[in-house]
Amino acid sequence: MNTDLSFLTVVADGPDDYVIGNGETFVHVPAVAAAVVAALDGTRTVAQARERVRAERGVDVDVAAFVGGLEGAGLLRRAGRAPNVWDRIRPRHVAWFFSRPADVALLLLTGCALAAAVAEPRVRPDVTALVWTGSLTFTLAFAAGSWILVFLHELGHIAAARSLGVRAELSLGTRLQFLVVQTRMTGVWGVPRRARYRAYLAGMRVDWTLICLSACVLYATEAALARLVMVICLAQVVWQFLFFMRTDVYYVFANAGGNKNLMADAQAYLRGRGGGARWSVRVYAWFLVVGRVLGLAFFAFYTVPITVAVCGRAAAELAAGSWWEPMTTLAVISVGWVLYLVILARRSLRWIRRFS
Repeated sequence: MNTDLSFLTVVADGPDDYVIGNGETFVHVPAVAAAVVAALDGTRTVAQARERVRAERGVDVDVAAFVGGLEGAGLLRRAGRAPNVWDRIRPRHVAWFFSRPADVALLLLTGCALAAAVAEPRVRPDVTALVWTGSLTFTLAFAAGSWILVFLHELGHIAAARSLGVRAELSLGTRLQFLVVQTRMTGVWGVPRRARYRAYLAGMRVDWTLICLSACVLYATEAALARLVMVICLAQVVWQFLFFMRTDVYYVFANAGGNKNLMADAQAYLRGRGGGARWSVRVYAWFLVVGRVLGLAFFAFYTVPITVAVCGRAAAELAAGSWWEPMTTLAVISVGWVLYLVILARRSLRWIRRFS
């Protein structure tokens, strides 16, 4: 009986390193294994495939055992997934956003934004000047704006995935103590390694586009909404560089180094069980060590100033005789900070115990 594995994708990922998958599950294998998959195209039996690989590669592979391993990994069947709303997006609908003309347009927009920031100081991001209205109104606007802009960031990933013909799924998840929106696009392993950068960087591409547009708007007007968008999107870009968590930059760095499981490899290296680790793993391992400091710096220069500004506005409102709105604002902020500090303390203790 002929075995047909032609539905599996086979992508070269490095010297003697290939990624094979069915769109949902992927494994990396040496070149000879990729040759076995290519031979099992439905026109040969397992025995015939073994002979073909032996003739071409000079290696005798137990093809039957290899096929059994693929079955154990769930790779002998096509991925069966219920369609979702993002499947309706065809590559032609979104490929333009990642085209050369779009790259040129973004480069020109970046130049305009930088020129605006140089010519007009008020265009430059200023967290302390962000609170433009009543404390409660701003708190609600900031929360809503943050979630909307995060959603737009994730839409960038979805658009990039669909432009590559890859399935995308949107969900809530966590990064350490943080609740995040995330895009699952496992099928990106089935596209060439260079093409994966589009999927990984698409969210920041959206953020940067909005930052530049906001700068141009602020040059012409004093729109408070544009300043809010700029500050939040800048924070989202900075956040991605805190890649001691699995952020967009984490995946870019892992892809550049050819790492399939960078974080686990780095943690093993720190525990002394990663002898012979490649350079990217060693570099990332030490970044994990200093990552907490960088995470705290992000909050010190972003979250804390905004919190102080809002609390200052609430205090001024209390002094002016208002009561309900400023007290509600302070209560909401207090609850958020208490939850954050409790979760941070618990996670930090677990992390310290893990490496002690």
